[in-house]
Amino acid sequence: MPKYQLINEKLLEVELSNEEVLAKRGAMIATTGEIRFAPAALGNEGMQGMAMRAVTSEGMGLMRATGRGTVLYARMGMHIHLVQLTGETLYIESSSVLAFDNNVRTGTYFQGNSGGVGGIVRGAATGQGLWTTTLEGRGDVAILSVGELIALPVTASNPVHVDPNAYIGHKGNLQSQVATDVGWKTFMGQGSGESFQLKFVGEGTLYVQPSER
Repeated sequence: MPKYQLINEKLLEVELSNEEVLAKRGAMIATTGEIRFAPAALGNEGMQGMAMRAVTSEGMGLMRATGRGTVLYARMGMHIHLVQLTGETLYIESSSVLAFDNNVRTGTYFQGNSGGVGGIVRGAATGQGLWTTTLEGRGDVAILSVGELIALPVTASNPVHVDPNAYIGHKGNLQSQVATDVGWKTFMGQGSGESFQLKFVGEGTLYVQPSER
């Protein structure tokens, strides 16, 4: 499998030994060795997945790198965080995906399936819309955030509330609910902005950024 290493919080190095890695188009900044690049319009989901992305606007332009050597990736000075998948599914906005192993399967997912109406509201509130990207299987995924990403564990006895605009993604068996705390000041325009939150329950990991969209 490709070897991922963070040179610093904003620069990722991927070492290839006759292997493949998929990354966001335009994210490569340098290479060493014998590396070849080719567009990967279909990702790992085939024609049906490409058609679904065209309909849902959850596009993900990718380039496939193969060969022997190293590739350096970065994106607009954003922070990079590595997530290791061991069979789980990572739910994340396509714009927050930097790179991932070739054997990680990509797909699209209807937000309403995750928490019913709460999932739909979460999609609208975070700017993701009604659909989001999924990455599933075993391998590494590099994701982007504004500021250093925060990984919050969620357990059955420890639900987590987050600002919808700070939400990046999640993995594990989590359900989302809309939590509100609306008072007179909110209606008068004097609220703090935290009157609308997302509550995640279940077992898994929640990823948030220290910035709002």
